[in-house]
Amino acid sequence: MPVILLLSAVQELYAQDATRYQVRVAPAMQLDALSPNRTATHPMTGSDVMFSSQLWSARTTSGTGATIRFTTDHAFRHVNSPGFKRDARLRLTRISGNSSARWRFDVADDRTDYASGDETAAVQVSCTGPGNATITMNVQFLTGNLATLQGGQYQMTVTGTISEN
Repeated sequence: MPVILLLSAVQELYAQDATRYQVRVAPAMQLDALSPNRTATHPMTGSDVMFSSQLWSARTTSGTGATIRFTTDHAFRHVNSPGFKRDARLRLTRISGNSSARWRFDVADDRTDYASGDETAAVQVSCTGPGNATITMNVQFLTGNLATLQGGQYQMTVTGTISEN
C-alpha cells in the first residue's frame, strides 16, 4: 500500500507597526526678584546707604545656557526734583546654583556716574547649560557730598533680563 504524504504549507501571518514617543522641552527662561521694593533711611552722615541683599531666582532649560543682566534705569533721582541725583552701585556677591550649569560672574560690580553722564550701572552672570540659581545682589545709594543732598525720596529701578545664549 502506498503511503501518501500530505505536506501542507503553513504560512505564518503577522503584521507589525511602531509608534515613537517624543517630548519636546522648549527652552524656558525665568527670572524673579524674590523680595521686590526695597526702602532705606539715610543716616544723614557721609556714609553710603546699603540696602539689604536682594535675592533673584533664575531658571533656564536651554542646553546652551543663559545670560542674566541687571541694569539700573538711571542713577538715584529725587522723586520731586529729578535734577537732584546720587550714584547707584550694583554688586553681585553670590551665585548658588547647580554645578552642571556652570554659573559664573561676568561683571560683578558697576556703578553709575551721573556727573559724567553715565546713569546706567550693569552687572551680569551667565551659565553654559540648563539649571537653576539664586543670585545675591547688593545695591548702594552713594551719598557723595552730604551738603548738597536734598531731603526727600530718591529712587531708581533695577531690571533683570534673562536670555538664551
